[in-house]
Amino acid sequence: MEILRGFKDTLPTDMEKWHRLEKAAKEILESFGFKEIRTPILEKTSLFARGVGEATDIVEKEMYTFFDKSNESVTMRPEGTAGVVRSYIDNHLENLPYKKFYYIGPMFRYERPQKGRLRQFNQIGVEVFGIENPSIDAELVYMDKMMLEKLGIEDLRIEINNIGCRKCRPEYMNELKSYFKKHEESLCEDCRRRLDKNPLRILDCKNKECKAVANKAPKITQFACTDCKDHYNKVKERLQSLDIKFTENPHLVRGLDYYTKFVFEIITDKLGAQGTVSAGGRYDGLVEELGGKDTPGIGFASGCERLVELLKTKEEKLFDYYIANLNSDEYALDIAKQLIKTTKKRVYVEYEKRSLKSMMKKAGKINVSYVVIIGENEKNNNKVILKNMDNSTQNEYDLKTFLDNEVKRWL
Repeated sequence: MEILRGFKDTLPTDMEKWHRLEKAAKEILESFGFKEIRTPILEKTSLFARGVGEATDIVEKEMYTFFDKSNESVTMRPEGTAGVVRSYIDNHLENLPYKKFYYIGPMFRYERPQKGRLRQFNQIGVEVFGIENPSIDAELVYMDKMMLEKLGIEDLRIEINNIGCRKCRPEYMNELKSYFKKHEESLCEDCRRRLDKNPLRILDCKNKECKAVANKAPKITQFACTDCKDHYNKVKERLQSLDIKFTENPHLVRGLDYYTKFVFEIITDKLGAQGTVSAGGRYDGLVEELGGKDTPGIGFASGCERLVELLKTKEEKLFDYYIANLNSDEYALDIAKQLIKTTKKRVYVEYEKRSLKSMMKKAGKINVSYVVIIGENEKNNNKVILKNMDNSTQNEYDLKTFLDNEVKRWL
């Protein structure tokens, strides 16, 4: 039996990186005043059709959608923002004294699997509601960059753009349609389909011919309203005051319809064509679009699998103690119980019938810190032999002295 294409097991050998990623993310996000939120994996299909946009690739061809037993169309979430916005509205989270939220969890898209891109993938995302001040835009970029730096991920570049708002974008969209209509024969099949529904997405196409056409397309800067220009310029000022280097990319539009004004991506060249590791921006009309009050919003999401690919492996002790048990099961289990209770450390008890030599070899393989050796003699005399695997020293102790010493060791 084989695993489904585009899905992947996360093995115990990979978990150190995942734990490091999640711990660093939580520490950074919570230090900036974000609170965790968890939303369902399964939502009504209409949430994503309205929120993400019917003309997006996600809604048109990538969602895992089916009818449940009550004949309602439901979808496994392809991204996190729409669900958090739905929860914000449903649970009246505007009444909370804070409106900064983060989430960590799986998303699902039926995409072509490649390095760093799976059909079940995980995201770390943040959402902020009710703040129009451009300083929050800069704070999110700074926080995102800080999280990546804490993980030791380097050689990243930040790209930003202003994609307009509901007031100024319609005129720009009409101009794009007019321009791309003149070059329709040079566009790929997907972009021809996008032309009438969402010409903005053509700017983000990776096809070489489409890129060549898009490079000469009209720029949003020619059409952006005063509010969008002012907001974008202030975000740039804040980023510069934070010593954040960035590049303005007029073709950066993001793949979801809800984005407005400021958008950004953090990119690496170490993952091939799929180099974006984190991205986001404003979505000032989304809360209202999904049935709430007119509320400004902004967020970003980072792809966990891509970040894990970039993390350097650290040699980690898998266990703190390995109890080399020479046919003294009850004594071994009692020692494990007391060690865990008093030191709160990780203890692995050997129950397989092995020679001491074989157990010491295994202790080396699992990279343990200390080996507690017990046999019939140690059991009868209430003693243990402790071996320090880092310096190869070995000493015998009575059980009480051993436990007292180990409690002090971890203070």
